[in-house]
Amino acid sequence: MTKRSDIRAEFGSVSQTEPLYFHDNKHKNRPVGSFKADVLKFPKSLCACCNNTRTQPHDFAWEKFSARIRERQPKISPSSIVRANRIFPYDTARKMLNVHLYFVKILGCHAVEKQISLNVESLATAIKQGKAHPNVYLKFGIPPMFGSQPLVGAQNADAWLDRLSGKVQFLSWIHSPGNVAVNVMYAVEGEKRDGLIGAWHPRMGTNKLLIDDFRDRKKDS
Repeated sequence: MTKRSDIRAEFGSVSQTEPLYFHDNKHKNRPVGSFKADVLKFPKSLCACCNNTRTQPHDFAWEKFSARIRERQPKISPSSIVRANRIFPYDTARKMLNVHLYFVKILGCHAVEKQISLNVESLATAIKQGKAHPNVYLKFGIPPMFGSQPLVGAQNADAWLDRLSGKVQFLSWIHSPGNVAVNVMYAVEGEKRDGLIGAWHPRMGTNKLLIDDFRDRKKDS
């Protein structure tokens, strides 16, 4: 659910004698003694090829993006601008597309786990074709807080459904590996939610990523 590299960067080592503690809606203070623990993974919803070979470039792109944000000086702040071409000096558009597709993948896994009535087939098609999903937007920002520390993990998605079809019209979900949060949004054509203001999509063709502030609110709507 959160990449192993992100968790390791935030917490260092973990063991059975010095575990992390996992919280969700059902469990509190569940000890985690390994970064490979099943509780840190989505239930299996992808074939081995898609989860590994096909999406490996997407995983690598996010790993580098996250690491560069963590190393960035000065640190990101609300309304600051991160330039993607400074994170990926070469083949910037392709690498940022891979970041986009990384979140397309985990959005699909989240939708399957939570049984959200999202068109996951369209998410799978974007991944298989290596093309941006037309309805998935990303907004980068300062992570929400858990107590006095940045949240490491993810919040439950909020979804707004069409009254007639029951299908998702807009979905907002905050994924936070600790150093930066990503508001992943699914919006059908014609949606004008305020949360989309300042969001990024590969078709925009811009290297400038506006940093929002998620500390005092859950998800944009």
